[in-house]
Amino acid sequence: MIETGLHVIHNTGSRLHYAVDVQDTYAGIAVFEPCEEGSVMGLGDDAVLWADILAMLEEPFDMANSAGFVDMRGNGLFVPDIPGLTHGAIYRGRSYVFLDGMIGHDEITDYALIDIMTNEAGYPLPWRNRFAQSAREKVDYSFRHRARTQCSNALVIFMPIAGALTTARVELLCDQDPILLNGTTITGRIDDATIPNDGQWFKQFYFHVKTALETVTVAAGARVDVPIALRWNKDDMPCAHALRLKLESDAGYLPKRRLITDENGLGSFTIEALGLNSGDHIAVKINTEHYTAIGKIILEVV
Repeated sequence: MIETGLHVIHNTGSRLHYAVDVQDTYAGIAVFEPCEEGSVMGLGDDAVLWADILAMLEEPFDMANSAGFVDMRGNGLFVPDIPGLTHGAIYRGRSYVFLDGMIGHDEITDYALIDIMTNEAGYPLPWRNRFAQSAREKVDYSFRHRARTQCSNALVIFMPIAGALTTARVELLCDQDPILLNGTTITGRIDDATIPNDGQWFKQFYFHVKTALETVTVAAGARVDVPIALRWNKDDMPCAHALRLKLESDAGYLPKRRLITDENGLGSFTIEALGLNSGDHIAVKINTEHYTAIGKIILEVV
């Protein structure tokens, strides 16, 4: 299992301040650029009180069938009394992901990682499924992903099992606690300095596939059924969910290239050692919709 809810990652070096809203069917952030003393002279005509902008932020922006457009209305307004900041902030817009919005068929799936990023100017960007976006090149290292886009992570949603966003793990990368909207609460706080710099932090929140068999063998020209089980990466405990997986092999014959586990996370696949000889090996790779090799099983032909 994983720890769900909103986790605030402190001391990230981010210059931005956020308001965050996490509900069952949507999640989003509003972005503010903090001001320094004396830096807002002449902005009186472009100022708005926090109470006024809060009323807007408490209504999620769902333009065009909740397709994920960034709301730039009010961008550039100075908010002198924003909570948490001494000298106010400039509002930079807001971005949301809606589970029930206009999305691609395979954008939100099991084993998904959803990013809402900000660009170099501090503006929020539309949400994206990182694994879907980088599936072709298999870029899962978070640092490499950010380098390719020249953007910064703001809100990250780790979704091993597709479902309500309140049952996923949500992380906000910031330097101080965000403003919480519509009853959103903080589950935990983590110092960024305690997170390894290997780009693999995300993996602990997902699952893998393994087989209970110590060795898997198949006679040349014969077939064998191979049982598999889903296990959580962090503690190797059973991942009890019914999921659709994809199979591929480098040899032999797979009669079925799709596998659906039962509600306990258990399943099996059949492999035939057609055209193979004793001493050959078959590697069966097990994939999700966008992420490859959550399991790899080697069979020995005897």
